[in-house]
Amino acid sequence: MQKVRPQTLDQIKVLLRRDLKLGPDIPIPDDMPFSGTEADFDSLDILLLLSSLEKQFHIKIPSEAVGKEVFRNVSTLAAYVDERTQQGGNQVDYLSRLPHREPFRFITRVNEIEPGKSGEGVWALRGDEPFFAGHFPGNPLVPGVLIAEAMAQLSGLVGPPAGPAGKLVQFDVRFDQSVPPPAEILLRSRLLRVMADLQQFEVSATVNSSTVARGTLTLSRPSGQGGS
Repeated sequence: MQKVRPQTLDQIKVLLRRDLKLGPDIPIPDDMPFSGTEADFDSLDILLLLSSLEKQFHIKIPSEAVGKEVFRNVSTLAAYVDERTQQGGNQVDYLSRLPHREPFRFITRVNEIEPGKSGEGVWALRGDEPFFAGHFPGNPLVPGVLIAEAMAQLSGLVGPPAGPAGKLVQFDVRFDQSVPPPAEILLRSRLLRVMADLQQFEVSATVNSSTVARGTLTLSRPSGQGGS
């Protein structure tokens, strides 16, 4: 079996908790089977999960794949999703272009990038990330400043020249509501204008179709700079 991308596993686990309403005390190990466990999914659960997977990963999962090796456990499903995503032509590994690495990379998956125009990505949060221990104990919320940073990281992939080089120099973002974990934050960025070394973007973040943040931000990207 091919090596599974950690971000794919993380996102599938977020979908499982969100759509199938798994409690925070139910563990989801990588090798958790889809039957014979505390979660024990039925046919309706699988159908709901299929719809979410196809929507979020922009793939089509044929009926013959259900109930076979693909759905043996969470890891085999993640490997299948990775394979289908690559077959769909999404060969560009945009995340590798970011200068940011864990734990300071706040994009789990890039859905689409149209260089010099717009982009869409996802930040999937499990709820056990270290910063939740202090923000806030007993009532964790995703820090707004990290949502802004996630939108800036996506914008760095959108703006010319190709690549993530750029420094956040200004942001004017309104936060409409708090985001408790687990959550899947849909990020969008659109390049508005370029003036000399400055690039201004219109950005937004949504959760379950509800806007949680929106506004503009500006990156400084000196010509010839190779980092951010």
